[in-house]
Amino acid sequence: MSENRRQKPTGQVTRTVRRVAFRHRYRMVMATPFAWLIALPLSELLYVLPVHPAVAVLLAAAAAAVPVRKSVQARRNIAAAVFGAAWLILASAAGPTGLAAEVGLTGWLVFSLAHWRRHRRLPVPGRTAEPQVIVEQVEVDPEVARILQRFDERLAAKGKALEGMKLTTPKRIDAGYRAEIRAVPGEKETKDIMAVAGKVASAFQTSTQLAVLEPVSYRDNSRAMFTLLEGDTLATVRRFEDLQPRIMADGRAHIGYFYDLQPAHWAFFTKSGGMRHGIIVGDSEAGKSRSVETLISLAHLSDKIATVLLDPQGGSMPDWNGNTHRCALGEDDCMSELELWHWVMRRRVHFLARIPWVDDDGDERHGKTHLVPGDPDAGGMTGVFFVLEEAPELLQHDVHGKRAVGMLASGAKTWRKGGGGIALVAQDPNMTELGGSVTLRAQLRKNACALRTQTPGAAYQMGLPHDPSLLSATFEDGSLTQGLAYLNGIDRRAALMRWLYTEKPKCIARQPAAGRIDDMTMGWVEEFLAARKEGREPRLGGRRTDEPRATPGDVKAAIIDVLVDERGTALELGELLHHVLKRRVVAPPSEINAQLKRLVTDGRVWRVVKDGGEAFALPEEIMERMKV
Repeated sequence: MSENRRQKPTGQVTRTVRRVAFRHRYRMVMATPFAWLIALPLSELLYVLPVHPAVAVLLAAAAAAVPVRKSVQARRNIAAAVFGAAWLILASAAGPTGLAAEVGLTGWLVFSLAHWRRHRRLPVPGRTAEPQVIVEQVEVDPEVARILQRFDERLAAKGKALEGMKLTTPKRIDAGYRAEIRAVPGEKETKDIMAVAGKVASAFQTSTQLAVLEPVSYRDNSRAMFTLLEGDTLATVRRFEDLQPRIMADGRAHIGYFYDLQPAHWAFFTKSGGMRHGIIVGDSEAGKSRSVETLISLAHLSDKIATVLLDPQGGSMPDWNGNTHRCALGEDDCMSELELWHWVMRRRVHFLARIPWVDDDGDERHGKTHLVPGDPDAGGMTGVFFVLEEAPELLQHDVHGKRAVGMLASGAKTWRKGGGGIALVAQDPNMTELGGSVTLRAQLRKNACALRTQTPGAAYQMGLPHDPSLLSATFEDGSLTQGLAYLNGIDRRAALMRWLYTEKPKCIARQPAAGRIDDMTMGWVEEFLAARKEGREPRLGGRRTDEPRATPGDVKAAIIDVLVDERGTALELGELLHHVLKRRVVAPPSEINAQLKRLVTDGRVWRVVKDGGEAFALPEEIMERMKV
């Protein structure tokens, strides 16, 4: 059936609407006490009719049934309807005179008055009430209008710094007001807005610390976020001890607050990438050492991180000297410690590349690309957090400088895989300070923090939107701006922040460390130190120069012993090599593989199928399991 045939004609619809409206009005009128005005003449008529009184009562009951039913349908004045029906029935038999008439009139007046008082403000049934318009009183913030006016007149007008750009209506935040600056797409970029931060502050007659520009968090290169602060939100000193932050399960730690009082974080590690490096630069008295103390305190209180302090100057952090897991003071000791850990980290990388584990899908895997501190597959191996204080003292050293730069540049690329994170501290991020290594600076920018610097250029070198050399040395109240910095890291904001500082670092330093260097790593440390003490160079994964090469019988015996220990479980090639090397066999993997093939040829080891791949087991163990 078509749409036109299903619809009723217009005239029929109108008649239906009128009929429904009439029924509604009729029911509402019959449900009021005023309908009982007809009861008096009706009772008189029934009384004088020449019929039997019983017939008159039946006629009265029939007449009263209609108003009573309407009252029940409308759910109103039911008491009045019942009273009127009872009075009509009695009056039709006894007559509407005397006391009966007075009772009926009095009841009608009482119920009518009550009805009128209850419904005098309601609209008449059947009429549409006039809609009531409610106007909400909204308080207009005059500061918003002032901000918009200043922006349009001093920044967006023709010939001004932000010509043709728009400012969205500023919204009130805890620290002040915030709005977006929108450029014309295709004509201007976010960097063009950021480049005139000084002129924006000048237009509002304030400083760049109170008129803050930063890129928007979403991908739109034609916009920037503008925040106008009402005061120095970062002038208040916030203590580490008051907040008691810790390194969280995802590797982040609360280290301070951004200018809008949102928490700022440092990423010690991530589950997707392992340990993360970082760099902190700043002039003297800008707060570098105090910032590093906060990082070391966080690592000291974590059971997944061990701390190694390298201080070429020897006196930068007296509260922590000797209180970290390992500590080296002076250029010579720092170089020796750096060589030790460069070798140990390579051993850790080789170990992680061979460990067997099972992924979330239940598939057996071999080797991991990086270490997440505390990983149970790696035996709970801890991450190692390296802090290199006053790095230029070592990187520019006449004797050790070139070798130290090479090791750190290599470590910045590879130590992360073995669970090592580097935090380098310098006064400036230029190439001279970092020994001329572009690679080193680039690898350390995962956590980039720039306090007040002495020379410009740190913004470009560290990927920051503002020049930290322009940071003021004091707040408006005269207090020092120590810890005030630009941070670019895990929060995906390159914005102004201030560090949390420990009130008494020595109180935390004297506490026992929550974590420790794991046993396997300590074994490698002791192995390196023993080799140096004996005057020989430790080698990674091979035999020492003063040791004889393992004979084929030794390698074969180690393979048989590993398979016996597995008690009938077949091992894949990677697993077998890993267990044989753990037995201190001084043969390379190629030799182990060659001897394994000879054992298979001789029938002393059988190849079997395991999960669709090739594995190895002892024949007697296989036969024993078949009997069982």
